[in-house]
Amino acid sequence: MKLFIIVIVSVALAGTTTRVECANVLVLMSVVSQSHFIWIRPIVNRLAEVGHNVTVLSVNVDTRAPKNVTYIHLENSYNTLYGNGTLARNDILKRSNESPMAATMSFYRFGLLGCEGAVTSKGLQKILQYPSDFRFDLVIYDFTCGPCLLGLLHKFHYPPLISVTGFGVPQFTERLVGGHKDTSYIPHFTQLTDNPMPFIQRFSNTLLHLFDAIYRQFVFLPQMTRIAQQAFDFPLPDLAELEQRTLIMLTNSNPALDPPESMPPNVIPVGGLQIIDPKPLPPELDAFIRNAPKGAVLFAMGTNFKSKMFTTERQAMFLEAFARFPEYHILWKFDDVQLPRQASSNVMVRQWLPQNDILAQPRLKAFITHCGLMSTQEATYYAVPMIGIPIYVDQHLNLHRSIQAGGGVHLDLANLSTAGIVAALKKVLENESYQLAINRRSALFRDQPEKPLERAIWWIEWALRHPHEDRLRSRTVEMGKFVANGYDVAACVLLLVGGLFIAIWKMLSQVCHQPSMKQKAKLQ
Repeated sequence: MKLFIIVIVSVALAGTTTRVECANVLVLMSVVSQSHFIWIRPIVNRLAEVGHNVTVLSVNVDTRAPKNVTYIHLENSYNTLYGNGTLARNDILKRSNESPMAATMSFYRFGLLGCEGAVTSKGLQKILQYPSDFRFDLVIYDFTCGPCLLGLLHKFHYPPLISVTGFGVPQFTERLVGGHKDTSYIPHFTQLTDNPMPFIQRFSNTLLHLFDAIYRQFVFLPQMTRIAQQAFDFPLPDLAELEQRTLIMLTNSNPALDPPESMPPNVIPVGGLQIIDPKPLPPELDAFIRNAPKGAVLFAMGTNFKSKMFTTERQAMFLEAFARFPEYHILWKFDDVQLPRQASSNVMVRQWLPQNDILAQPRLKAFITHCGLMSTQEATYYAVPMIGIPIYVDQHLNLHRSIQAGGGVHLDLANLSTAGIVAALKKVLENESYQLAINRRSALFRDQPEKPLERAIWWIEWALRHPHEDRLRSRTVEMGKFVANGYDVAACVLLLVGGLFIAIWKMLSQVCHQPSMKQKAKLQ
């Protein structure tokens, strides 16, 4: 009898946690950025590990992917963005000083160029040639730079849609999933605000959010529709309506690092899912770090910024500054041909370094970084204070939040000097407060009921189990901003109050101007 009860309970529990097996999943990745690919790749690989067939239409490919992952390459994307001089990599330095409105337009221009690269790639034509009755059980797409490829949702008869982004919580999420983006405390990605925001900051932040919403709706989306239509042999549905079909949204955010924001229940924070268990370092790197008298420093500027952008003068500044810290060993990820002069003996220069594995080393004392979101998350997770050299988009804001938390300092690229580099290194390496602050932030970031990747996979499979269940979706996405924010009700209340005030005013006026009984008797 006891065995019988155990079997019955086990079957019941198994029924409540049914795993969807061997689903066909389509992943759309048109963002021309290696870092976005690095962020979403763990999702792809884990889905394959648990038995799903994954087709990935992507600007990047993984040659070591599992057997049940098929990559279709958008081979013309990088060439469109960089190869023809349309957006030279050196322009990134100029963009570091853009005004907020110019930075917003650059953000959307980046998306349009990525769309041009996608629609002119043979990879897109390859998937468009799939039979019309081919079935995908789920579509996952990176919505950061717009719905360029969502016409495929129509081609494959509208499977459930999961929208993902490695860009934190973008400024336009409420237009995909509803909810409210309160500009009085949610900063636009171009704004470095205080907490709480004073009136001037709230005023400028509101104007920027308004400009962003208008520009995206009436400039960016129509232009993207015209570009995307070139690749499809059927009239595209409204792209804005397609992206609003989002069933679940996964964001690269975490309450420990990001400002509090009220979101609908189908928005799931999975910040830091790209952080994996560290692997042992190659013997050469391991010995270099272990033999450092006081510890090591990592210098890496991400995937989009190239070392030659520093110019030889700035490269020489770093070399001179590093030579003044002989008790610290510096690992520099340097992808240019050669340095302007010989590096000192405490500096190791390599074209590539395993950033996650190095940040995990206990003897690492500082991280010189561009403050991309993923690098910031990894440094925070492993409790490494940051010396930030932000370039563009959200990097300034990421560093600003780290500075507010006490775990980083700022190096201005435009005014870079040897003395400035030395001063920043001394601050972080010799002042214990930076390490203590990043320790506190790391503890909050790590304190989660499960790993972010496992959370992401659970919700993806939830969408496979309940493809037509929309009770988690906010109805505000269908209402429009005027109705969703109650402006129509407020206008009605104002009209009623105004009408009541006018009626009372007229009544009082009649009473005040009506002759009294004594005045009437005298007149008679």
